[in-house]
Amino acid sequence: MKKIIFVSFFLVLLTFMSWAQEISSTKEIKIGLVMSFQLQEQFIDDTTTVTDPPIIASVLPSLQFYEGALMATHHLKEGNVKFVIIDLGKDSTSTITALQKSIKDTCDFYFAIVPSNNNAAFMKFIKRCKRPVISLNSLPQMMMKVNPGLWLATPSNLSQLRQFSNFIYNSDTMANFLVLHRDDKKEEQLLNFVYSELDSLSGKSNRIVKFNFKAGTWDGLKLKLKSKKENFIFVATNDESFLTSIVEQLSSNKGSYNITLCGLPSWEGFESISPLELTGFKTTIFNGYFIDYSLPSVKEFRQDYIDEYHADPIANSFIGFDMVNFVLQNYSAIQLDVDSLESTYNGVSGQSFLFQRLNSGGCMENKFFNVLRYDTDRLIKLNN
Repeated sequence: MKKIIFVSFFLVLLTFMSWAQEISSTKEIKIGLVMSFQLQEQFIDDTTTVTDPPIIASVLPSLQFYEGALMATHHLKEGNVKFVIIDLGKDSTSTITALQKSIKDTCDFYFAIVPSNNNAAFMKFIKRCKRPVISLNSLPQMMMKVNPGLWLATPSNLSQLRQFSNFIYNSDTMANFLVLHRDDKKEEQLLNFVYSELDSLSGKSNRIVKFNFKAGTWDGLKLKLKSKKENFIFVATNDESFLTSIVEQLSSNKGSYNITLCGLPSWEGFESISPLELTGFKTTIFNGYFIDYSLPSVKEFRQDYIDEYHADPIANSFIGFDMVNFVLQNYSAIQLDVDSLESTYNGVSGQSFLFQRLNSGGCMENKFFNVLRYDTDRLIKLNN
């Protein structure tokens, strides 16, 4: 007869679906996790000997978020916390089915990791549950503007880009600002957005320079640079090969020009460009979530996590810990009047949460973001 092996973690997970951690009070806070745990798929056929039952790789973001969230409840002095799992399964069909099911156990808060191709069903779920739903994913601006129950754990891409443009401009208002492009339709929206923001901040016609790097040459770009000013060069691209060509040109011809290269969060994952080259150009990017591994609090949490789960925490582990702590610390204020929430929570990761209403009838958006600069072999944070 075939044996069934179930990963030990998921036994604990299933237990928490119906068990509330006892602290010292009868007050119970329910936290829903709208994520893919693929509980059914964790059962495996034990036809052959298995030493370490596998955990499906695609559920690790949800799993580690849950583990971090669970750690946030360990030091509660009062109240009970119950985690309710809404398992999205392994594919789009199972996700939509889970989101459309009747809500039998309404929670006080929900945390969600929902694939973008299921956004429509996700929005309907938010309206039905009538509780704050904190999404770890970015969502289109139109959905943000019409869903008051939606919370974004990190600012939207455009919000971050606007804040980043403001930060860079105000760091040196007398600098020379250039926006590079190459007639790529996918990049035009980002390019025009940055240009518009900088142009609005400068208040002067033709102050911000737009340069076509594909059609132009280094000699053409050189004419746009200022020898006695800092030259902030914005390159709104997610294309590693395009950025590589720009860095190579700048490296070969920089001379005595002072250049600060400004870019996008995706640059952090680029592998073909030397961090030393990016450091040489004071390369500055932004990101909605950043873990500063030099912080004592990060080192302590990392060690506690390893002791607890025998694995290194990923970003979602920190987010789970920080976000659940934020919710628990601000529970009363959120219940009373979410729009008057003024608390800024500083997380163990160094991340902060400052939620504000996007517009009347729109979502709550965490306005906190990070400005990061390359420093040899790591990124350092520039803003508070």
